[in-house]
Amino acid sequence: MISKYTFLWLLAIVYLPLSAQENKTIQEETTVTKIVKKEGSKVIITEVIDTDEEKGALIIEGNDKVDQQYYENKEVAKENKVTSEQISIDQANEAAIEAAKEKQEAALKASIEAEKVKAEAEKKILEEKKQAQLKELEENRKRLESRPKGMSKLKSKKDN
Repeated sequence: MISKYTFLWLLAIVYLPLSAQENKTIQEETTVTKIVKKEGSKVIITEVIDTDEEKGALIIEGNDKVDQQYYENKEVAKENKVTSEQISIDQANEAAIEAAKEKQEAALKASIEAEKVKAEAEKKILEEKKQAQLKELEENRKRLESRPKGMSKLKSKKDN
């Protein structure tokens, strides 16, 4: 049979290497970014999580020196994940855009009416000028056709 001291020594020899300190490093950096885009009255809110993770292990030479040399074996992993995307409509902005459109349409209609009135006035002025020219032309013709006494009348070419 095995004595209890021998059993304790065997247990220590088997258990101690299994419970040795693990020389691993894990460094994780997480950044949450919220992006807000405005397109007209539409508001798009996107949330993105960027994760940078470094996993490594300290590797020791394994000799019996007191100050042992070591180096670190690292693996770097980067991950970008879109967690949520919300689309909403800004009601105040929508109302402002609608009011601006209505104002622009009203201004356009007023401008069209003003142009019509202006065109009508110009047409009336041109008609009056035309009537004045015709009246002046008629007076000129009468003045030229009337000859003083003693002068013979003008003959037209058709009479020849």
